[in-house]
Amino acid sequence: MLRRIIRYIRKSRFSYEPLIEVRISKSALLHNLKELTKIAPEKGVAPMLKSNAYGHGLIPVAKILDDTSIPFLVVDSYVEALKLRNEDVSSPILIIGYSHIKNILANKLKRLAFTITSIVELEELSLKVTAPTTFHLKIDTGMHRQGILFRELTEAIALIQSNPNIVLEGICSHFANASSDDPHHTEKQIALWNKVVGIVRTAFPNLSFWHISATSGHYHNQKIDANVSRSGIGLFGIALHTKLCQTLALTPVLSMHSVLGSMKHVKAGESIGYELLYHAPKDMIVGTVPAGYYEGIDKRLTNKGVLLVRDIPCPIVGRVSMNITTIDLSAVQNPALNDPVTIISASPTAPNSVREIAQLCDTSPYEILVHIPEQLRRVVIE
Repeated sequence: MLRRIIRYIRKSRFSYEPLIEVRISKSALLHNLKELTKIAPEKGVAPMLKSNAYGHGLIPVAKILDDTSIPFLVVDSYVEALKLRNEDVSSPILIIGYSHIKNILANKLKRLAFTITSIVELEELSLKVTAPTTFHLKIDTGMHRQGILFRELTEAIALIQSNPNIVLEGICSHFANASSDDPHHTEKQIALWNKVVGIVRTAFPNLSFWHISATSGHYHNQKIDANVSRSGIGLFGIALHTKLCQTLALTPVLSMHSVLGSMKHVKAGESIGYELLYHAPKDMIVGTVPAGYYEGIDKRLTNKGVLLVRDIPCPIVGRVSMNITTIDLSAVQNPALNDPVTIISASPTAPNSVREIAQLCDTSPYEILVHIPEQLRRVVIE
């Protein structure tokens, strides 16, 4: 209660009108969870909220999902788990990334599981864990990043059984190439995973969870021995697997908005922005938006990206600056100060959707989303 009072006072004292706002659609988020659950295993979908919920805002997204029937929330780090508990998020949490052993041994958070990511870590834990602590064991089925190798599995089981304070709640793995239309490597991983599940469930009959699929892996769920799956990018309305896109009606959750900060007439032949990278082909009206690459407008959108002013596409002209982006307002009739500007559209067909921006920047939607700064205000809309 005291924490809530302090938050209320702080919010009232530092109230202001933001220049940039990131809007999160609650209805779209819950819709996507429902869609993914249609093809998920029996215990459903565990939302992946690492990296500030893929740029969407860790706390607002977690609070929406906290009222749903999910097996657990997934984060990458202990810091993210601390933030969730500090904001009274009560769902079980799995930290799927590596955790410093000091944090594991000192942890006081309830309903929290850590992931064991290597045999070396497990050896240390088997010697040092002195109080009941919940874990998921990560298995390397072919990504060769984190996880216990199959040849280490017998040793890993023995180490866990040697220390009754290591409470094995689940096992997990990760696909290396599940979004590819060539399923060969994924099918090899599935075969090994299914074998591992049989071995581990025999050794630990009370195992609660076994999971390998992220969003793209959902397409293969009928072949996988799992009782829960994870989803991050799909939960937020983007699927990278072509056939999965055709199977599920996912809706983008995030949009990003600002305002028109200034306008001016530029004559034909005059340059715009740093390094003189754009020269006006004709007399034109240009405007500035108070957001740049610091605020998440990728620098690679220079001279080829688009922002929407009153829903009208306006090309980015000149270099995207640190805190300012300049756009061509020629298509906008009588543009005015503080006209609404859409930096990222929630419409998947818009020229500034996350997918379109990623293609223009020759990168993935993940990178575009997670580069939206954490300090920008997230506003949940219905």
